Amino acid sequence: MTRWAFIYTLGDPTAEVRRDEIGSDACRLIAIGVPRVADAAGVAAALAEEGVELIELCGAFDAGGLELVAKAAGGAVPTGAVFYGGGAVSALHALFGD
Repeated sequence: MTRWAFIYTLGDPTAEVRRDEIGSDACRLIAIGVPRVADAAGVAAALAEEGVELIELCGAFDAGGLELVAKAAGGAVPTGAVFYGGGAVSALHALFGD
């Protein structure tokens, strides 16, 4: 794998999409912040056209958001999401509220 992407939410629905790239020629990470989960499908489709080999989503994406992004990536790019176990619930509530 030489190019992969991580899509995360910016926490500001009025923000512009943000793109940052880090890594090396051997393995490049494209980190893309989206204003809302709903904005990720279009980003995923563009990433698939660019040739990324894998897409991961931040924990703000639920199963429905994951499904939309995976479909937008065309099914050819493995797409997964970060999920938190039940033990993280209290800490997540402290960070994000109800």
